[in-house]
Amino acid sequence: MQTRDFLKLAGLTIAQRILPAPLLAFWQQAAGAAAAGRKVIIVTFGGGVRKAETFSPEGLRNIPRLAALRPSGYFYRNCLNEGVLSHFNSTASIVTGNWQRVDDFGFEAPGSATLFEQYRKSLKAGPLDAWVIATNKSFAAMGASGAREYGLPFGANVVLPKQLLLEAINDIVKKPAAGDLSDRGAVQQRLETILQEGYEGVGWTIFKGGRQMDKHVRTTLTRAMGEFINGPEAPTSGDELTFFITREVMREFAPRLLLVNFWDMDVAHWGSYSLYLQAITKTDRLTGMLWDEVRENPKYKDNTTVLILPELGRDGDVNTANGFLNHRSGDASCRNTWLLALGAGVTKGATDTPIRHVDVAATAASILGIRAEGMAGSPAKEILV
Repeated sequence: MQTRDFLKLAGLTIAQRILPAPLLAFWQQAAGAAAAGRKVIIVTFGGGVRKAETFSPEGLRNIPRLAALRPSGYFYRNCLNEGVLSHFNSTASIVTGNWQRVDDFGFEAPGSATLFEQYRKSLKAGPLDAWVIATNKSFAAMGASGAREYGLPFGANVVLPKQLLLEAINDIVKKPAAGDLSDRGAVQQRLETILQEGYEGVGWTIFKGGRQMDKHVRTTLTRAMGEFINGPEAPTSGDELTFFITREVMREFAPRLLLVNFWDMDVAHWGSYSLYLQAITKTDRLTGMLWDEVRENPKYKDNTTVLILPELGRDGDVNTANGFLNHRSGDASCRNTWLLALGAGVTKGATDTPIRHVDVAATAASILGIRAEGMAGSPAKEILV
C-alpha cells in the first residue's frame, strides 16, 4: 500500500458519506477542472506564538525560513485577534470571518458559515476541493458550520493525522499479531511518542458523527500505516505528520482551498521555554517546506496565495512570570501577532496598518472569486492584485 493510497482512503471517508459514488466521481472531475483557478492555503501557527519569539529582532533566529521569505511577500506587522483567546474559537474566527464563541473542545461547530462552505456552495465545488488538515485533535468540527443552508454537505474534508496514528496503535500494535511488523514494541513506542508530544497528551477522543472510519477503510489503513511509519519519511512529531499528509493531499487532489494547522508550539503549556522555541523552529521549517511544495508543484506554482499567521499569541512577561505558558490574559502580546502573505497576487511590502483574523476569510474569498455572505471581516486590499 503506497502512501497516496493511504491518503485517498483517509481523505475520502467524509466525502463518500456526503455523496453517492456516481456523484462523487462527477465531483472528482469537476475538482480537476477547477484546479486551473486561483488557490488559497491558510497556515496557522496553532497553539499560539508571540512576536517576541518570531518577528522581533531577537526572535528572527527562531524562524530562519520565514525571515528569509518575508521580503518576497507582504507582511502585516500587526494581526489582531479580537475574539475569544482559545484555540478552536480563534481558528474558527479565521475560517468564518466572524468572531466565534462556541465550545472550544470541538464538540460544537462554528456558528456561522465557514469559508469552505461558502466556496463550495458558491462555485459548486466538489468535496475534494476543500480540506482541513489539523494536528489539533479538537478540530474535527472545523470544516463545516451549524449555519442554516450550509453544513456538512458543503463542508471541507477534515483529516486529523494524529487520530490516524491512534487508530494505527489500536489496530496494528495492541491487537494480536496479524501482520508482518517485525518489532511491534518499537513501532508502538514510535507512534505513542508522536501522540504524547505537546500539551495534549494521549487523552484522545475518537470523534464520530460521520467521521469514524468504516471497517474496510480501517483495515486498509492498518496495512498502510505499517509501511508508512517505517518508511524513509517517518515523522517524529505530530506537525511533521501533518506536513506529510498535507503534501500528499496537494499532490493527489490539488484542492483550491486548504487550511493547515500546525500545533507543536502548544508544548509551551508544559513550562519548557526551550521546547517552545524548538517547536517554533520546527513549524518554521515545515512551513518553509510547504512553500517549497507550492513553488515546485505544477498544480500550485504561480496560482497560489499562502496566508501564514498565528491563531493567537501568548501572554506577555510584564505582569506574568513566564508568560509564554498561557494565552488568556488578553494583553497585546496575546492579541497582536502578525501575518505573512506569499505567492500569486501578492505585492512585496510591509505595513503597520492592522489586519484582523476575521479579514483572512474575506480576503481568501475574494482571491477565490466568490462573494462571501455575512462576514464581519473585510478583504485585504494590499494583497488582492
